[in-house]
Amino acid sequence: MKTVLAMALLMSAIAAPVIGQDLKADLMAIENKLWTAWGQKEAGPFQKYLTEDAVQVVAGTAPVAGRDAVVNGIKTLPCELRSFNLLDANVIRLTPDVAVLSYTATQDSSCEGKPLPAKVRATAVYVRQKGTWLQANYQETPFQ
Repeated sequence: MKTVLAMALLMSAIAAPVIGQDLKADLMAIENKLWTAWGQKEAGPFQKYLTEDAVQVVAGTAPVAGRDAVVNGIKTLPCELRSFNLLDANVIRLTPDVAVLSYTATQDSSCEGKPLPAKVRATAVYVRQKGTWLQANYQETPFQ
């Protein structure tokens, strides 16, 4: 019995980092899709990967609440994303259906002709609804 318990604990310890790495890769894939879509002014990925009541706070712009408002802004705001890179990602799984993703983003972008911060620390809260991870909140903090 002790051997079985020890093996179960060992297997869970081995499996936990793999599960975390898979989740991190999945969420970073969504983030890359959203950043790419923002640069191309494609609303589809935002419609697909944001909760209905999502909030986005992008450094250098006004906060936006609600998926429909975010989607409208993607299509209409005079912003330009020339390049970006996402790195140094970390994920914390708060519950089986809630995860917090943080990473560093570098970007060459502007809105209304004003440059946005070249480097930010981004945090996104994801919730799993009907088996799909959706972004509920996104917040950027510029590096000084």
